[in-house]
Amino acid sequence: MDFGRLLFSSNGRIGQRDFWIGFLILFVAAILLHAALVVGTVVWFLSTYCWICLFAKRLHDMGRSGFDQVWLYILDILGVAALLIGGLGAIIAGIFSGREHMGFGLVAGGVGLILLGFLAWSVVRLAFVLWLGLSPGQVGDNRFGPEPLR
Repeated sequence: MDFGRLLFSSNGRIGQRDFWIGFLILFVAAILLHAALVVGTVVWFLSTYCWICLFAKRLHDMGRSGFDQVWLYILDILGVAALLIGGLGAIIAGIFSGREHMGFGLVAGGVGLILLGFLAWSVVRLAFVLWLGLSPGQVGDNRFGPEPLR
């Protein structure tokens, strides 16, 4: 297996086994890199390119454009932003409401909305990864290249 091609090229196709290997490499690397806050965060942003390449090649194996993953990022941004705005708005309203019982409820509701946003984001991501990893690829050659070895 060519790990350079797997992680740094969006051309061609990969099968389910190579997808899961690439996913595990990037997932473990992300966990380890987050341990070193500053450096890890910078490298994590740079690893986004590797995720895009991995997802694109798996989409190619399924006969789909690699750009189909853009919808995932749009859902991420819109969904999380909406819940964060609502949650932060409720927290700010609770802090400045001047009524202790009402303020606590708003703050708790705001925190709940933020947590719900991150839960929703995680569920959407998990569903996308499972769909990519468990869906069979197209049989035979397609416009993205020959069928990967199974």
